[in-house]
Amino acid sequence: MKKTFLITSAFLAFFCLSCNDEILDPSIVIEQPANNGGNNGGGNNGGGNNGGNNGGGNNGTALSTYSLDTTSNVPIFGEIIVNTDFIVNSGIVVSANIQATVLGATNNSVSTITRDGNGRVIQTESMDGGNVTNRTTVTYTGDNITQIVYDDLGDNTENYTYTFAYSGTIVTRTDAANNQSAVFTFDSNSQLISKESFTGTTSTQIEVLTYSNGNCTSSTVSGANTGNNVFVYDSFTNPLKSVFNDQFLLTMFDSENDSEVGSVLATFYASNNWRRIETNDGNVDFNVTYNANNDITSRDGNFNLGDGVVITQSEAFQYQ
Repeated sequence: MKKTFLITSAFLAFFCLSCNDEILDPSIVIEQPANNGGNNGGGNNGGGNNGGNNGGGNNGTALSTYSLDTTSNVPIFGEIIVNTDFIVNSGIVVSANIQATVLGATNNSVSTITRDGNGRVIQTESMDGGNVTNRTTVTYTGDNITQIVYDDLGDNTENYTYTFAYSGTIVTRTDAANNQSAVFTFDSNSQLISKESFTGTTSTQIEVLTYSNGNCTSSTVSGANTGNNVFVYDSFTNPLKSVFNDQFLLTMFDSENDSEVGSVLATFYASNNWRRIETNDGNVDFNVTYNANNDITSRDGNFNLGDGVVITQSEAFQYQ
């Protein structure tokens, strides 16, 4: 499916939306709305406790721009380049400029977020040349997300509608048109500990997640995709957590059935900076640099996924 703000690399895939800091059902506590502390480090959600300092950096520095660039070499498709600049304003991500080059053709687009008076995301749009290409609409009952509707204005076969039901620490997502569903289970700290996907009543994939000190430390996936990933962190504040913090729940709820979320938690919602991944196929150490304030300034990695698929990923962090 095509999605606004969809950025994919070897271990990253997320949909940039928003969530809030109200109670879903008695025991799921979600982050604060954007206008009620969206630039604070956040609470116990998104894979981390006590999310970080104001502005995202160490000792009061504020993240102003985050760039994620990927270059993929894939058989048949050749080189695919996706460069994304996320714009941060008042401590939250407000838009993204995306340049994608596929099969030699380059396309520039802009993605924007619309929030309501309570700071909740109610709509996102992608625009190409001033024309809206796709739109996502989010509906709430109280402060619970009850529906996500995606409209591709150029290809309605990509459209989908998700509805949600809540029971304690379990949220069930239903895609009735495609006979699919997913069950998200949270622990008592409101950390996502499992995501199980279904076609009809048949379980197709389950991901189990573990945490330590506010960081997602492992992701074990079985079913349609299998694998075990271990995430290793530094000891410094992750600046992405505070600026993406109000997006945690919708990011999880809008992930596709066959997508894993561990790497998304490690990158955007961990308390510290992800610097190494250990997998069944080998380990990758990121090349990470910092400024004098111990703020991360860059993170680069190269991934050989086998079968001729090679990905280079580069991240840059700017502060004010």
